[in-house]
Amino acid sequence: MAKAVIEDWDQFMAFLAVQPLCKWSAQKQHEIASGMHSDRGRSAIHPPPPKNDNADLAAALSSMA
Repeated sequence: MAKAVIEDWDQFMAFLAVQPLCKWSAQKQHEIASGMHSDRGRSAIHPPPPKNDNADLAAALSSMA
């Protein structure tokens, strides 16, 4: 079985660059690099801030008075 060899690397890269998945991937990479998706996935990396129970306590006490 003969091995496939890419003779013109620049032509191959140009071919890949116009493919839909490659275009989408390049766009997403640019968006991530520019910070457009900085809060995406935040819940998986950083847990949500702890709930402030003081506000609930103050509301409960004020409703009793």
